Amino acid sequence: MRYRAMLMAAGMIAATPATAAQDGPPAAIPGTAAAACSTGAIGWGGKDVEIRSVQWLSDPAPYCRIDGIVRTDEPGPNSVGFMIALPQSWNGRYLMVIPGGSAGYIVNPSREHITAGYAVASTDKGSHSTGALDMSFRADPGKSEDYAHRGAHVAALATQAIARGYYDRPRMPRYIMGCSGGGVSTLMEAERYPGDADGFIAGGAPTSAYIQTFWAYIAQHVARDPKRWISPAEMGRVGQVIMDRFDESDGARDGLIWDPTRIELSRTLFSFLSDAQYSTLELLAGGLPAIKGSAVSAPGYWLANPALLGPIGLGTAAPPWTDATRPPLFGSTVLSMKALRGDGYDALSQMDFADPRQRNAEAAIWDKVGGYGYAPEKLAGMTRTGGKLIMWTGASDEAVPPAYTANYSAGVRQQYGAASEDFFQSFFIPGMYHCRGGEGTPTDSSRALLEAMERWVEGGHRPTEILMTNAPRELELNSTSNTAMYVSGMSKEKPAVVEAPPARTYRICAFPKVAQFTGAADSDINDARNWSCTGTMTP
Repeated sequence: MRYRAMLMAAGMIAATPATAAQDGPPAAIPGTAAAACSTGAIGWGGKDVEIRSVQWLSDPAPYCRIDGIVRTDEPGPNSVGFMIALPQSWNGRYLMVIPGGSAGYIVNPSREHITAGYAVASTDKGSHSTGALDMSFRADPGKSEDYAHRGAHVAALATQAIARGYYDRPRMPRYIMGCSGGGVSTLMEAERYPGDADGFIAGGAPTSAYIQTFWAYIAQHVARDPKRWISPAEMGRVGQVIMDRFDESDGARDGLIWDPTRIELSRTLFSFLSDAQYSTLELLAGGLPAIKGSAVSAPGYWLANPALLGPIGLGTAAPPWTDATRPPLFGSTVLSMKALRGDGYDALSQMDFADPRQRNAEAAIWDKVGGYGYAPEKLAGMTRTGGKLIMWTGASDEAVPPAYTANYSAGVRQQYGAASEDFFQSFFIPGMYHCRGGEGTPTDSSRALLEAMERWVEGGHRPTEILMTNAPRELELNSTSNTAMYVSGMSKEKPAVVEAPPARTYRICAFPKVAQFTGAADSDINDARNWSCTGTMTP
């Protein structure tokens, strides 16, 4: 790429090919700034980088915040926004947090990360989106290319060059993390630009653009017969029935289904649903199946706690829907399809999911705009750079079926065998919704996953299990667009002002293992010491 070549020529990044691992693991060596926090002093970005503001801030700890853009073209022209926050007291690590949804906004550095001393970067991915799930930018080739992969890449190069110059440090441990759309970009980075980080943490990532096709498939099924609609209240009852039936499958009745792959639907369990409604439940669980002549498909939901899946996937009222009542997931598909197919396109009436030609036309459209289509074999670069990848998702994700992570993980194991343990692990967090929240779920997953990655990258300790807690947390909407931050799954949680001991600890096992209660009959189910990684998930 022209931008990378320019930085290499300027000496701003190592000329060592990304396919060659550096000598030994990177060390996090704490330090302080070696340059002034001023526009005149920040000159390490290159000719395609424009620094737009430099600010010295003191809350929650002293740091220099730098905002700018990277100009892109071919296709283009376009601009990719970035931010990097450089603490005066630095812990020696670089961390990029990529926003979710349709991006278009900058993630402000979290108080927790600044206090811990990370050099924290982010990017808007160049989409210039005006809403959390507004995909209308897809009609612009430059914006679409940047959103798909290029934006996060050039922002990572620019912000890492700035961090190296600011601290006068040629090498540091580098981490990239994100969930939802941010997880998509993180996984794309690992596959396409493995040299951009030493550790990648990808959460809640659909591994195919066809998830939007699935959302349209769900919406069309319900719209063609409103009797198929399941109300939010009824979906809550569905979840309670499933919890009552499968909660003890892990050895304890604790309000969590640790292994949702054990869930089996039966018509007799849901007498309160009509046959039309039950057909919708089966469709949600069954996904979009492949048909003869087309491989376009999507896995279904695990339904471990489907309360939120009702309003987000089926709408808050029966069809015909208004903009206010239609399913938000389908709403994002509407905006994408209008951008890619024209304003007159209506997936509810025009898409024939039984026609392989129409499905293949859908695939061709996504391929044209750089639609993500992941494959485990694309991780080959990780085996050369020495980088690490952790994939994770909430086992009760109501937006992106957790099976995406399970299927990709199984594909990695099949592709690389035992060698995959050198660079890949995946985790499922019980009870968690899309990226955060959930009933009875851990509250410190983001911190725990990052610390596990640091131990792996810097110390060589591959995580086979991660301990998490439900210590009190407060929601921290750290974005220039708080609404977008919340909807897109990139909200952060910070420790509560009043510290309190956690009511529960959790043993989160590396897939395919899953925790089972192995304590004595009278032992505490809320204590991770009474759980062990003795179960096996079988998607």
